Amino acid sequence: MAETLLSLANWLLPLVYLVLLIDYGATFFLRTKTHARNAGVTAAVVFHALVLVMRSIHLGRPPLDGGYEILSILAFSTAAVYCMLEAAVRDRRAGLFIFILVFLFQYTSTVFMAGGVAEQVGKSSWARLHIVPAIVAYTAFAVGAIYGLLHLLAHRNLKRHSVGVLFDRLPPFDLLGRMTWYAVVVGFIFMTISIATGPILAKHMKAEGAPAIWDPRLAAKIIVGSIAWLIYGVAILGRLVGKWSAPKVSVVGLTGFVVTVILIIATTVL
Repeated sequence: MAETLLSLANWLLPLVYLVLLIDYGATFFLRTKTHARNAGVTAAVVFHALVLVMRSIHLGRPPLDGGYEILSILAFSTAAVYCMLEAAVRDRRAGLFIFILVFLFQYTSTVFMAGGVAEQVGKSSWARLHIVPAIVAYTAFAVGAIYGLLHLLAHRNLKRHSVGVLFDRLPPFDLLGRMTWYAVVVGFIFMTISIATGPILAKHMKAEGAPAIWDPRLAAKIIVGSIAWLIYGVAILGRLVGKWSAPKVSVVGLTGFVVTVILIIATTVL
């Protein structure tokens, strides 16, 4: 019974996000409900969270093994981060770009997970929950990079006195800068949580046979996370102490995300 419900919920998730994608597409192209907060996003995030909890109970572990499970967590964290941003700025015109990613993440996860829930029961440790704040942090950095890129492109167009159809439908220039800033702050907070809780869980993970901190793969993750934390910490200090302009924060945030992605790919390959 539980497996049937999980399978049904697994297929409902991409449908829920597809409905939201269509809704935000209508907002972007038809300019409808541009400043109305979308209660459907909150409902989708809550539903997705319940599915993840149900899956964790059924498996006896957090659903963090395999790329398909991570993709579902990414879809959830991206939708959750966007939900917080939309609540903060009360503008939903850029939601289309976010929910394209959310739908693709969850659809891919659903396809690969179909019929494969039971085989993974009891395979992993609850200590792996430690990576959830890091996933949320990287998600927020990715969302911030999207808004930062749109912000910089809009800034360039304004300088050239050329505003095309695309940017005519996006939130105002200043609002894009604020959304970038909020995403950077959210990402930094969750990365700080991830780094701070690492030592707390290290002893428990070692007792369960997890890699030691000097294991090359684990060390690489720690190094990449620390570098990302430093880059975004500089952006936050620059804004709060150095009074950096919004475009400068967007440049640092976008650069930090690109550097982080390059480091992740390099450490994976090497």
